[in-house]
Amino acid sequence: MAPSGLSSSYAEQQPAMRSMAINPAASPHRALLHNPPLKRVDPGRPTAFVPLKPTGSVPISTEKQAPQLLSTSTRKPMLSKKSFSDPQVVGATKKSKWNVPHSSLKTRPSPSPTTPCALPPPQKCTSRLVQHTSADVISGRIAMTLQARSIKAKYCKSAVKCRTLDFVKFYVRLYAFPGDNDEGGVLVELQRVSGDYLSFMYDCRAILDAAEGKEVTLDCNEYNNKSMYLRLPVSQMSFACNDDVILEHDLKTEQDEEDIVNMTSELLSSPQSDSNMLGMESLVSLVDVNLTSKSTAILAAKRLVCTRHESGNGPFSLHNYAMSLIIYEDDHADDDDDSSLEEDATSLSMQVSLSRSIAEHTRRLRTHALMALSNALELLNSENILCDTISASSEWYASELIPSLVENVKSASTKPFDATLAARCLTSLAMCSKVFESTMKADCGGNCCLSVLERAGEIGRDEFELLLRDVERCRSTLWGC
Repeated sequence: MAPSGLSSSYAEQQPAMRSMAINPAASPHRALLHNPPLKRVDPGRPTAFVPLKPTGSVPISTEKQAPQLLSTSTRKPMLSKKSFSDPQVVGATKKSKWNVPHSSLKTRPSPSPTTPCALPPPQKCTSRLVQHTSADVISGRIAMTLQARSIKAKYCKSAVKCRTLDFVKFYVRLYAFPGDNDEGGVLVELQRVSGDYLSFMYDCRAILDAAEGKEVTLDCNEYNNKSMYLRLPVSQMSFACNDDVILEHDLKTEQDEEDIVNMTSELLSSPQSDSNMLGMESLVSLVDVNLTSKSTAILAAKRLVCTRHESGNGPFSLHNYAMSLIIYEDDHADDDDDSSLEEDATSLSMQVSLSRSIAEHTRRLRTHALMALSNALELLNSENILCDTISASSEWYASELIPSLVENVKSASTKPFDATLAARCLTSLAMCSKVFESTMKADCGGNCCLSVLERAGEIGRDEFELLLRDVERCRSTLWGC
């Protein structure tokens, strides 16, 4: 709640939905290669390869007192129960990724007929006023929260450009809020740029609470990146356990399950880019037992990891489509480096905007492909059928996919979420076969896997908690450390 005497414009607001019409003539459809050939080794050709062997918070006083900024050396620790792998206190010797001097803060600019402002009006943003705390303390709290929630961040002066695991993009900005009689302080403002509104508010409130010094914790479901809507597999929910209720999914036949997976393949084989994206999102859901039945998830997982699985899609290969997205990476710069965080940045041309939109579309397809592959490998490995499923293509996995996954982990500084998913895939493959484990321990494509994992772990410790957890799990699987 905003203190009394403040303008209602700066009370916590719900961001409004915005839309923009695009001229179809200016954005031609992008036809994607449906069934690109894989290089070096045909994954469908049987080989003589050896068979796989299974293997703390700062309280705010309610009493009336004169405004006072806290010194860096006198800050109180703000700890959380499970937010940080290495619990730290605000103001520790380790330098924060975002340190904003209080004297550098500016007041929020207001548009006028002579000086237009590129910022949205306050009603379009979500903000909170933090009193009696310096900007460097607040920025340190926010940086630690972004790392703990695995939110990719690019820091610039008094602003941060953020991107969540759900592909939500938003800005965090700090402004000086002048006032007398305890009404001044630091205005923390969040602006959603794109992505799901509910997911944004999920992280937004946690960031604003952390900025105030409140304790922010992550429960097990959040920490493990589970869906915010489904906390249990559908089969374990109360309505599904009721014997008096006959569920439609209990009546599905094998042909019905085939039709469900074939529907996803049809979306991926479409020349329409929006259909491809919908198909990849559907594939991620199909191989997740939290979102579909186990039999359907296993079928979709086999179609994804097996090169010659029988299907009703004719020449289209679900395996080749997803693996090509993972292996053949586009040479696009990272999207967070494409645009400036400066508030007076000029608007981009239509051609540049379209080019970046296509690059972002390809990146999202690739991330979804990695997510689907990690879910599929983990599911089949838990059922002890992964080795038999991919035994015919083991040479291709060892010579092509594993080096590509190591390269993904190597790019953790620019693509931390992709690196996290690649580390999960490596862990599942290492648990599946001693042959794959030996391949990872050797130099993969000129990269030492151990040094790549160590470097990724350092990045995760500083910037991306989820990356740190999965890299440590991969190292433990390979070297037992």
